[in-house]
Amino acid sequence: MNKTSSPYLKALYRGSIKWKPFSVKTLNLAKKLDKIIFIHIGHIANIEARESAYTLFSDPRVVEIINANFIPIAIDLEDVPEAMLIGMDLLVITEQYYSIPINIFSLPEARPFTSFSNITPDEFLNLSYNVIGSFSQKRELLEKAGKYVSNRLSGTGIVQRKEQPCKLSDKLLHAYVKSWISRYIISKRRNRQTPYTINSRYYIFLLKYSHYYKIQENMKWLQEALDKVGFSPMLDPVEGGFFSQARNTTFAEPLYEKQLSENIQAAVLFSFAYKYFGHKRYKEIAEKVIGFIENCLKSPDGGYMTSISLTKGEPYSTYYKYSINEIEKSFPDTYTYIMESLGMDPEHPRDLQQIISNTPQTGKLSPDDIKRLKQIRDTKRRETITDKRVITAYNSLYSTSLCLIAHNLRNPDNEYINRAKEIVSLILNQKKIDKIRLHRYISKEKNEHANADLLDYTFFLNALLNIYKYTKDKEYDAHISKYTAFIMLNHYQAHNGMFSKTSKYEQITPFKRESIIDYIRYSANSVMARNLLILYKLGGDEFFLDAFRQQLYNIAPQIIGTGPLMVGWALQILNYLSNRSDFD
Repeated sequence: MNKTSSPYLKALYRGSIKWKPFSVKTLNLAKKLDKIIFIHIGHIANIEARESAYTLFSDPRVVEIINANFIPIAIDLEDVPEAMLIGMDLLVITEQYYSIPINIFSLPEARPFTSFSNITPDEFLNLSYNVIGSFSQKRELLEKAGKYVSNRLSGTGIVQRKEQPCKLSDKLLHAYVKSWISRYIISKRRNRQTPYTINSRYYIFLLKYSHYYKIQENMKWLQEALDKVGFSPMLDPVEGGFFSQARNTTFAEPLYEKQLSENIQAAVLFSFAYKYFGHKRYKEIAEKVIGFIENCLKSPDGGYMTSISLTKGEPYSTYYKYSINEIEKSFPDTYTYIMESLGMDPEHPRDLQQIISNTPQTGKLSPDDIKRLKQIRDTKRRETITDKRVITAYNSLYSTSLCLIAHNLRNPDNEYINRAKEIVSLILNQKKIDKIRLHRYISKEKNEHANADLLDYTFFLNALLNIYKYTKDKEYDAHISKYTAFIMLNHYQAHNGMFSKTSKYEQITPFKRESIIDYIRYSANSVMARNLLILYKLGGDEFFLDAFRQQLYNIAPQIIGTGPLMVGWALQILNYLSNRSDFD
């Protein structure tokens, strides 16, 4: 049995498919046996996608055809982010959309020729029979398809060369925002029946952009949008924390998954809302999210765990919901007040569970009220599953964000800064591969010691820089210098001025992805751009400023029309323009 720290893969491995690890050894085995490779990429935190995959791979017919005809590889996207990026690009090329999970058929030489996302067992069988038939009788067609897809992938998401210097102007940023805002608002109206994510990083940029350029119209609708999501079922009023997705833009039906990375960014968003608007309600929301992270995601061994999800589909789970009878039993004297505070419908059938909401009145509930509401959930605790992996990148992001939040909320006692320092100390003190190289997971378990990649190193360097920026503590000087040098040596590519996802000395995936697209979170390259800018401002070394500018020169020609998928870069252009007097 393959060793893994992924709860998603552990569940797959309990089935009957003979999954192989994603490794050079497995790829060589496919070539030796001349078998088609089947790759599945998924994760635990998406309930509907997870259940769909488990249903597919538990079907006896699917098990039989995979074991007999393919070399099957299962990947958790948190384990191999580079594979996820390639898979996303492949879906866009072959299906014109991207979604999790990702399924890929590849030739024995690791040349993919088709991909798909959710699929039924019958659909999978039909596709598999066609693939097997083509491989045995019309292999040249699959070779042709593989060559076409490989050529497309080799140029997708890649900066080919250093672009010539160009004008990084307000006009460029205004054009980017104008094209994005109009399409973004229209798309929300068109997709009211599709899962919708808050995407806090989009709003963080729009807040900072609109505040810097004093665009009051934008600030007004942004405030309305923040109030809409902040006082909705998307924010859990009992344990805190935002759910990652809702069924549509009304936010009335959350899909009950809470992820560390999404909640970190949500806390940062509402801290900026407090900074710019000054309303206490935004500070309270930010603090409620931080409370969730501290109370529900803190690992007993240190650091913060990755996500909380349901063990069964949302329509069949009662964990986050309450019935009138439950509330009346726990609050016999004040149940109408509690129901009103949770946004419950008094006309709803008394014994049926209903969705609750964060309301302006929720903040007035006493600690004892919250305790009793949690006790109701304790009786249903088996309905949730926690991804207990403590991931270096997300913990580093939390450290950085605590510094920003402390500044935005005017935290006077340095509580958040001290917590940020604790996270950095945990990462520095973990058992490393050598004196500097980090693991992707902060863990005592040997099988969790996967190599860190660019995302982990850039977020960790960003955490070091932000702690130093806000504390001026010289203790961090040596660590900043050491990890800056490590990233430049192992990930910087002189031919295009960008950074490779994995070390340029390592190669498992057939194509390198430089992580310039903000698919799910800020890309590692845009975070590294921010690091280069801070390094220049702290030390005055022109090399870092030149490297930062080169990244923006590479991005500027293609940013207009990309919308939210390049928002991390738009944020760095804004950082540059808002500090232009420091560079000219």
